[in-house]
Amino acid sequence: MVERSKVGLFLIRTWREEGSSSPWRLEIRLTEDVATGFQAVWTMTTRDQVMEAVTAFLDDMSAPA
Repeated sequence: MVERSKVGLFLIRTWREEGSSSPWRLEIRLTEDVATGFQAVWTMTTRDQVMEAVTAFLDDMSAPA
C-alpha cells in the first residue's frame, strides 16, 4: 500500500463589523485532510485566538500519522 503524505488546509477570512465593541472578525476553516473537505469552521474576534488555532493546527499537522 502506498503511503500518502498529510495535506492540510487552513484558511483565515477577516472583516470588520463597525459599531461592535469588538469589530474585528476572523473566520477560520480548516482540514487536516483535503480529501475530506473542511472539518471545522470557527469565528473569532482576537489575534490571540487565531494564533492559538494556527499553532494547534501546525502541531497536529507535524505529528506523525
